[in-house]
Amino acid sequence: MGINHVREVIKNCRFCFMCRHACPTFLATKLDSHTPRGYALMLSEIAEGIRDWTDDFVKKFYQCSQCGLCREDCEFHWPEDELVRHAREDIVEKNREPQNVKNVLQSVQVTGTPFGHGLGYTLNSRSNNQYHPDVVYFSGCSTRYNHPEIINATENLLNRCGVNWVRMEDEECCGMPLYDLGYTQEARQQAKKTYDKLVAIHPKTILTGCPHCLRNFREIYPQWQFTFPKDIQILHITEFLQEKIQDQSLMFHHKVSLKSVSYHDPCQLGRKLKVYDAPRFIIQEMTGQAPTELFHSREKAECCGAGSIQFFIDPEISQKVANVRMNRVLEEKSPVLITACQNCKTVFQSLIEKEFPSLQVMDIVELANLEWEGGE
Repeated sequence: MGINHVREVIKNCRFCFMCRHACPTFLATKLDSHTPRGYALMLSEIAEGIRDWTDDFVKKFYQCSQCGLCREDCEFHWPEDELVRHAREDIVEKNREPQNVKNVLQSVQVTGTPFGHGLGYTLNSRSNNQYHPDVVYFSGCSTRYNHPEIINATENLLNRCGVNWVRMEDEECCGMPLYDLGYTQEARQQAKKTYDKLVAIHPKTILTGCPHCLRNFREIYPQWQFTFPKDIQILHITEFLQEKIQDQSLMFHHKVSLKSVSYHDPCQLGRKLKVYDAPRFIIQEMTGQAPTELFHSREKAECCGAGSIQFFIDPEISQKVANVRMNRVLEEKSPVLITACQNCKTVFQSLIEKEFPSLQVMDIVELANLEWEGGE
């Protein structure tokens, strides 16, 4: 769907305005221009030549998290998130994207990651000089930049599972941030480099805790004819851990003592990839009780504010969106919030430190390590 298809979108609209209630950016800003219909109306003016890309239009199109929640509440399920992405392609083609968006492209092209050389995690001596291992662990750029504790927790679990695993010592961006920002051709070029490296290692399993990388490997790469061999499975860490717990390759000797935990479904892992049950299975296994379900959960879960690396290119709007979601969390009165996406943890953790000190947020692999850290 390109921007010239917006007439069909507007024609199908029934003016129910459910998208106003679903859109996390609208809930944070109360601007109708941030709703799917608002985006469509702006694009229709551009497609019909009434208006050109203005700085204000461009800014608004880079404030959409592309979470896809509006699609769930739309009678026609039209893909507003894809419409926004195609609009960004048009913005890029006309060289109108904001400088902070251009900086992401330049950083990936120069350093291999959106965040530059200053990654927060230094790789230890475990290298990727083995071929055909059981698992290659692909941590993802933002995990390496912001959350070394997630990497350490994941590696501990891999060791406990007894699998032969390696990491990508020269790991670069998978290409997803560029794709989301409208740099489709550059994203494909970056993806080809990562794809070639992974195929060369040829593991039985490509494992990642990053839902964005996972979706890229499973859905976007095949669209670019980067299809992994059939003997390579691609798993999120929660799917992998569920398998290992069920076949008893990973066993826990006592439950983690937490009074109550709630679970936030990441947009990419849940709504986009339909991975809902594996995280809940692990929480049940670790704590002895199902997580408290937030009022908006599973396919209706609200965005955390990190979509399209919003926390990096527009931290102000990201924090406003996160604040809406965090107030929903407070309604359930669970002191611990679990998620399965490092970007969700980034925005939640920043907000908790400032405004919600009574809450704790952790990635699900950190929860799975609590039992081990406490001794067996």
